[in-house]
Amino acid sequence: MKFFKHTKSVLLLVLGLALIFSAYTGKDYKEIKLKNIQGVAVGGESETLEHVKIKAINNAKIEALRKAGIEENINSYSNLFKSEDSDNYEELFSSNVFSNIRGSVKDIEIRDLKKEFTPEGQMKVTVVINCVVIKYKTISDLTFDAWVDGFKLFYNNEEAMEFTVKPSQDAYLRAFLITTDDAYVLFPNDYEKSFILEKDTEYPFPSQQIEYILTSEKKSKVHRVIVVLLKKDIPYTEEVTYKNITKWIFNIPPDERVVKSFGFSVVENN
Repeated sequence: MKFFKHTKSVLLLVLGLALIFSAYTGKDYKEIKLKNIQGVAVGGESETLEHVKIKAINNAKIEALRKAGIEENINSYSNLFKSEDSDNYEELFSSNVFSNIRGSVKDIEIRDLKKEFTPEGQMKVTVVINCVVIKYKTISDLTFDAWVDGFKLFYNNEEAMEFTVKPSQDAYLRAFLITTDDAYVLFPNDYEKSFILEKDTEYPFPSQQIEYILTSEKKSKVHRVIVVLLKKDIPYTEEVTYKNITKWIFNIPPDERVVKSFGFSVVENN
């Protein structure tokens, strides 16, 4: 991913992150501390101990969500945890996870871990954890949405990407670019600062005289742009990784955000 800024001469510049050290302090959720939550997993023939351990922890997370009163859409949580473990972000962002999930799990402390084999010779791991469940007090706001257009299915290497956004309510925009190898903050950036998008108004991006240049060193490389509309100007201040981006999104109450996802390939233009 490259950013071109238009001046009297065209300069190739690398995006630097302008980190704003503030955090969302809303009270649209409550934190529930839980202790001694058990999770069990049995591995397949090709699975490592570490993989089975992660599956057991994920099952403990799901049990914690149940104990916190978040019974609905447990399958969405399973899909989320699976994608986190495998870095299969395509599956996550192609699903309806972001609209279904009503909470998240953090501050996991493993209190006990037991390894054994089943009578069939499969590896079995049992974990006991303490954790904190964030339970949202709100659900998605169906009146808060956005029309996003302009993405193509294919781009040539070094081609510029453009898109437009039209929110149904006043909103702030955050956009991320995720590939199989890297993740970037697309907007805001060093040249484009955050601003409020007025409702029912169409905005082009890039918003300034720069270009979003897509690159690929492979014959074909999958990219995905995640567009997040926010009611409040909530900064992203973490290291830019796929997992951190999803955690940041899930820490925002569902009625405060809209998430749109667009996948495409960047191909060599031989």
